[in-house]
Amino acid sequence: MASTSQLSYRSNLNFSYSALFSLGFRPFFLLAAVFAVVLMLIWALELRGITFANYYPSILWHSHELIFGFTTAVISGFLLTAVGNWTGKVMLHGHGLAALVLLWFAGRTLPFLPVEPLVVAVVDLAFYPLLIAAITKPILQNGKMKNMVFVIFCGLMALMNLLVHLDVLNIAPNMAHLGIYGALNVVVLVMLIIGGRVIPFFSERAIPDYKGRSITVVEKLVLPVAVITFLNDLWQPLALWAYGLSGLLALLLLLRVGSWFDRRLLSNPLLWVLHGGYLMIALGFLLRALLPWLQLSPFIYIHALTVGGIGLLTLGMMSRVALGHTGRPLKLPQVMHLAFYCLLVALVCRVLVLAWIQKPFLYDMSAMFWMLAFGLFVLTYIPALVSPRADKG
Repeated sequence: MASTSQLSYRSNLNFSYSALFSLGFRPFFLLAAVFAVVLMLIWALELRGITFANYYPSILWHSHELIFGFTTAVISGFLLTAVGNWTGKVMLHGHGLAALVLLWFAGRTLPFLPVEPLVVAVVDLAFYPLLIAAITKPILQNGKMKNMVFVIFCGLMALMNLLVHLDVLNIAPNMAHLGIYGALNVVVLVMLIIGGRVIPFFSERAIPDYKGRSITVVEKLVLPVAVITFLNDLWQPLALWAYGLSGLLALLLLLRVGSWFDRRLLSNPLLWVLHGGYLMIALGFLLRALLPWLQLSPFIYIHALTVGGIGLLTLGMMSRVALGHTGRPLKLPQVMHLAFYCLLVALVCRVLVLAWIQKPFLYDMSAMFWMLAFGLFVLTYIPALVSPRADKG
């Protein structure tokens, strides 16, 4: 049995292929964090006029890779781990998992290489069907069909990715915009559902006599209103009622996250980062609802959803899952406190300040603090992610 000292987070690097590819969260969380740094570095250089030959047009690459590169890696790692917990079935591991990871990696690198555009598209489009196959079998074997909703979401992501590639290949021009915003909405919906499941649960587990309580009417309305809002975005995203739907969704989300609040969670970074990410999704839709009156760029609300919502939630979830599933106590390493604050600074620079002050150095600051946040995750968690569980032995 491992001693208490062995169960502490800090451990020596003990690389093991079988450990790294034992569960999906290990390689995908690690690569997601590395890619978050690379993605933002390349984009910061692009904004400064240093361009790279690319299959995608510049801004489309940034948008596509944030969703279908970084976020997809996090979602894949989560699903390939969580579905096993939900179903009690053995998930994709070993060489099969390594092959899926390699396919994801190829999708990120081929756009910069001198290969046929069709090859780039086929390789990138192959990922989601294989991920669907990996999670569908255990769900069907388990028989709890409510989890099939995540298979549907992955199918929608595959469809949105197809729209992007059909545009880039000039088969269906002007469809990339629909694919990117459709995929962003799918990701946000996934986070609303998963966050609604796990944030109150994690809070109850961590805080004695947790005072957060759900509001029944809000719980019943929030997801249907979100679905209606996102479906309308495929039809009339600039109509006046679209802003009204965003306002209603923002109100429901604010009520939801407010009902979960207990001031004691502010002393637990693993909790406040998740609550904060959920809050940023609410504020993102509030900003969207106010766009016609505030005369702000739509990129403000988009970055509230991406840097704030997706950024905080993914970094928080990766930090927590990587502790629990590697046999370590749920005590956040001290350096990750700094990582969370770096991401908050990146958010403030990109959303709150840039809404009124258009200065290039603010883009650089936001990019730098984003890279610091995910770089610290890589440096802190790599021993745990590539080594056997701490509680084995």
